[in-house]
Amino acid sequence: MKKRILLMCLAALMCLGLAGCKIKDYNEALELEEAKDYSSAAIIYAELGEYKDSQEHLEYCNNMIEAINGYNVARTAAEEKNMELNNAISAAEALILEKKPAMDETLVPVLETAISEAKAAKQPIPEMPETENEIIAVNDALNGIDYSGVLLNLSEKQSALEYSIKQYALVDAPAEAYIIECLKKVPSVVGISAVTEENDPNKLLNKAGGYTALVYFSSDWINQDEIMGGSIIEKGTACGGSIEVYSTVEDANSRNDYLAIYDGGLFDPGSHVVVGTVLVRTSRELTASQQKEMEANIIAVLTEVND
Repeated sequence: MKKRILLMCLAALMCLGLAGCKIKDYNEALELEEAKDYSSAAIIYAELGEYKDSQEHLEYCNNMIEAINGYNVARTAAEEKNMELNNAISAAEALILEKKPAMDETLVPVLETAISEAKAAKQPIPEMPETENEIIAVNDALNGIDYSGVLLNLSEKQSALEYSIKQYALVDAPAEAYIIECLKKVPSVVGISAVTEENDPNKLLNKAGGYTALVYFSSDWINQDEIMGGSIIEKGTACGGSIEVYSTVEDANSRNDYLAIYDGGLFDPGSHVVVGTVLVRTSRELTASQQKEMEANIIAVLTEVND
């Protein structure tokens, strides 16, 4: 009998000891949970089993762990998206800062607008909230960040300006040989002849303010038998047209303004337009529609970018 009582007492003491241990572990888990060390707390709650409300706390800790992990993943992805957007914006801004001339200067403000839209679209990354529901809401917002449309628009506008800059470079004081090769691609051009200082009819080749190259061309749209002169240079612009190359835009525009004085008169020079530092002229013998078509064809080959 005494032995049985002793065993019961020992059992009671063991139970009390175990209960004491569980209370200690439970309180430790609560402290860890309060300190937001949800992983460590969850381990203890799992070991406590059904002790008190350990399972409820375990579920909460696991939910918080999942939400926090989700936030870390979403934040990293959002940071990468923002970095990609920042890099795209920086590249576009760098292109504008280069201030390189473009064939179509209106593409500069178009790109500037795209840059502003990209900056406005950038989403800030908030700090992680306190509660599970708030964290999940932030995660959903971060995961929903999509700059694909903004990046595509920025890329298209930047590419357009880059292409236009390349086009302008082709007509920025080009070499005589380049002009000749381009004219060979124009379907209606049948003859090409570049002037020298000896046979230049205007005596402007290589002079201050004058052209650095003058290339005349004949066209099968014009009856050459009706044009005075024995050669393309002697016939001049009348037999098809000409291309004058200048060192600067100012010189090209000055020449263009001079020709404009005679537009529509007895000494009508035909159509004339400045492209870069190049003056493209077509014959007065052509109809207005032919002048426009030939002018467009010439400009197209002069500014054809071959990457």
